[in-house]
Amino acid sequence: MKRPGCLALSLSAAVLLGVLGWGAKAALTSMFPLPDNHVAATDSRVCRETTGNNVSFAEATGHFGLAVPSAATDLVFTADGGGLRGETDLSMRFVTTPADLATFLSASHLDPPSATTVVTDGGWSSYYPGARVRAAEGPCGLTPPVRPTMVYSQDGPGSGMEKNPRSVAVDNTDPAHPVVWVDALDL
Repeated sequence: MKRPGCLALSLSAAVLLGVLGWGAKAALTSMFPLPDNHVAATDSRVCRETTGNNVSFAEATGHFGLAVPSAATDLVFTADGGGLRGETDLSMRFVTTPADLATFLSASHLDPPSATTVVTDGGWSSYYPGARVRAAEGPCGLTPPVRPTMVYSQDGPGSGMEKNPRSVAVDNTDPAHPVVWVDALDL
């Protein structure tokens, strides 16, 4: 039979451990908070396979000077801001029409994509003769595929976007409905 003093001591120890555990969790959460993903709660276009979506679509596209066609379909994106220097990152994919693609490129001050442009940011691989063909990859397919129907554009020196480079990949497998990928980041 347990003595009443031992039961009280066990109960007190359990309460003390619970309070200490709660305090440790609160301290760790304040030092290492979970990523702010509030945009995902209000925008169905956010890639659900990503976290840290704390920049709205309008804010991110405005930040990078991107004029996405209003008629774009199948749009998915991830955008986050903050970090040590307050930088913003945006990745997106959408389907459009050839006319809206031309308007997007012009309004966004992007060069027309070509098969000879080699993209150097975004972790993308460009197609070249003999390259291994592969499907879109990454969360929500935000990394473009590698195939002969791909063309690319990237902000270069003198574009005025050296601090905020943007890369574009376009898949013309269905010429009437090109699929567009955009990667933009602050340096």
